[in-house]
Amino acid sequence: MKRLLTAILLLHVSLFAETLVLEHFKTNVFAKVDKKPVEVTIGLVFEGNDVKKNEHKVVDTLNIVIGSYFAEDLVTSRGKELLKSTLIAYAKKTHNLVIDSVYIQELTVKSNPTTQEIVDAIKKEGVFQQQQQQNSAPKQQYQSQPQLNLAPPLPKRSLIPEEKAVNF
Repeated sequence: MKRLLTAILLLHVSLFAETLVLEHFKTNVFAKVDKKPVEVTIGLVFEGNDVKKNEHKVVDTLNIVIGSYFAEDLVTSRGKELLKSTLIAYAKKTHNLVIDSVYIQELTVKSNPTTQEIVDAIKKEGVFQQQQQQNSAPKQQYQSQPQLNLAPPLPKRSLIPEEKAVNF
């Protein structure tokens, strides 16, 4: 009896549940450390009643909720679980929208460094100094070594046969 009741309940839920997939959703959030905007690309799957019909409400919920997170919080597992539960609660409270579950397909955090930060990072790594040392070292070696003659050696005897000479 329990199995039959459970099967009917699951069938009822699955008939009315819809799936909404939001792929490559891009937004900017702030970083904790330097308070600069960081680009976040996220792909989510929403399951619930009437989520396809109310897609605009789901997108609004996502925009509002994700804007309240820092980039460093979104990359942790605890932050991701908190994001999912906050999305469900905010959609229910604000838009009266029932979302059964949220699945994260993609989450990419991409910082936009300034030109000065790139230059500083390159200087810190010493990439240019290593290349200059490698380029200058061969020049010094060539200058200190004498010029080598790479022509083949000439034969010591003449290849033209001479008269009255023994040629082997």
